[in-house]
Amino acid sequence: MVAASEGKDATQWMSPRAVKLGGLLGHRFAANERNRLLPLSEEVLLSGFRNRPGAQAWIGEHVGKWLHAAVLTWANTGNPELKAKIDRVVRELIATQEPDGYLGTYDFSTRWSMGQERGWDVWVHKYVLIGLLTYHAYTGNAEALKAAKRAADLILRTFGTGEGQLDLMERSTHMGMASSSLLQPMVWLYQATGDKRYLDFCRYIVWAWEHSPHGPKLLGSLLTHGDVHKTANGKAYEMMSCLVGGLELFCVLREEGHGELGQGLLLAAKRALDDIVAHHLYITGGTSLSEHFQPDFYLPNEGAVSETCATVTLLQLTLELFRLTGEARYMDIAERIVFNHLFAAQHPSGDRWCYFTPLVGMKQYRSDINCCASSGPRAVALLPTFVYTHDGDGGIRVNLYGQSELRLPERGLRLVQETAYPYDETVILRFHLDKPSEFPLRLRVPDWCEEAAIFVNGKVVRANGGYWELRRQWRDGDVVRMEMPMKLRVVLGTHPNEGKLALLRGPLVLALCERFLPEKAQSLATVTVPSERADELPLQIAPLGDAGVLWSNEVAFETEGVVKTEPNRRFVLRLTDFAHAGAKGTAFAVWLARP
Repeated sequence: MVAASEGKDATQWMSPRAVKLGGLLGHRFAANERNRLLPLSEEVLLSGFRNRPGAQAWIGEHVGKWLHAAVLTWANTGNPELKAKIDRVVRELIATQEPDGYLGTYDFSTRWSMGQERGWDVWVHKYVLIGLLTYHAYTGNAEALKAAKRAADLILRTFGTGEGQLDLMERSTHMGMASSSLLQPMVWLYQATGDKRYLDFCRYIVWAWEHSPHGPKLLGSLLTHGDVHKTANGKAYEMMSCLVGGLELFCVLREEGHGELGQGLLLAAKRALDDIVAHHLYITGGTSLSEHFQPDFYLPNEGAVSETCATVTLLQLTLELFRLTGEARYMDIAERIVFNHLFAAQHPSGDRWCYFTPLVGMKQYRSDINCCASSGPRAVALLPTFVYTHDGDGGIRVNLYGQSELRLPERGLRLVQETAYPYDETVILRFHLDKPSEFPLRLRVPDWCEEAAIFVNGKVVRANGGYWELRRQWRDGDVVRMEMPMKLRVVLGTHPNEGKLALLRGPLVLALCERFLPEKAQSLATVTVPSERADELPLQIAPLGDAGVLWSNEVAFETEGVVKTEPNRRFVLRLTDFAHAGAKGTAFAVWLARP
């Protein structure tokens, strides 16, 4: 396997055009397009640009986030209605650009200012650039690239160390991290144009992190102690956004033979993610409380749990490290995020999002336009790009399991995945090839699976955690079947969850929900299971039929339950997965009292 330090990415994303999703992944993807991206008001997206100043300091971020998600989605579905809307939004957005290139939502007197809850002007430009550059990447539209360059050129003239220029770190909220997360689209702009000025500005951003008196000292902090809570002001969303941009800059420096200059960027991102996973990660894959990293293991289940913007950016950070290294542990984290905290934040109908998503209580879904409702659709739109990836040696990785189809006509290959995952443990891969072809197929055996059985045309091998490689000449009609036993797992709580337990099956975190609460239970707090031993808790899948389901293939998980006041009287306890818990306005809980 080729590692990042050896000069190449370990794997690469698929074009969204190459993958069609079904099952749970496909349902959430389609709902995102149909009920969020398509209906969202164009006037709301553009009002802050048409009538400066905008109604709110960061109102301009929404159009860029929407364009990023909408373009990726259109590239997958080819929906002409969505494409027409994208074209209109881009055209109207560019029409608001000032003669000097300014493409924000502040009036002239408050441009780049910090007063009156300002300080988000560069942040808005960051997302405008992301939207325009994504549109250009998938359409080749020259006007979008021209507008992006003009906006970026104004930023280059405005910020830096030259006479009369402003300090980018000082004109930013959160100790410079908000404005300096501009790093990611600046890298993209350099890649699109080859103009070294944009690369030089990326270098300036990283320099300013450490040397500006207003900088967050990201590298110095993470490379010294690696504690995200003690880095800058601990603001999770902005910090991880900077690290994602840093990884993209590392790739550019490496490709140009200056990889040693970027090694600190790679190591800082790795250390940050290692710390998040070890000390700041909820069992459901979310992170942060009240939008900040907290002291180690301080992970309350109620309140401002895991801002959706942070959930999305954690997924992006994890995926970037996976692309660079190919390490299965990163995709294991991504799987946990997607099937649990991301899908829990998105209402199953796709029209609403949670700003925060607690592990107990009620989910507060919102249909208004806010930062999290704009961020969440971006993560869902990314799904087709990483369910499968391709390696430099021609290998294909299967990273996420779910009903789907990979189409690579240039290779004469169609790979069909048949499964009810994450509810079922069987995955079948069917090969459709124009002619025999030799390449490695790399199947991820998730970290929760003790041992998988992999059958190739009936012949079986046993595999455990990580990527399992099948290298052979594949022929039309070949079949690979994976069996990943989904045993019930009991996790005993620690720290805030001392005295509690959680139940997991496969990649899913299970939850109590009032929707399925038996009559004899007066409240969720009175219900638990009769044993802490998983082998003493029978579990079976219970299809729900068509009446009142949240989606067509929704299921429940049945095991034995008890009411704490009557521990010897057992009954059938129905659980749901965290992604669907509370979606009908009912109370829910992930952590149960220990029996």
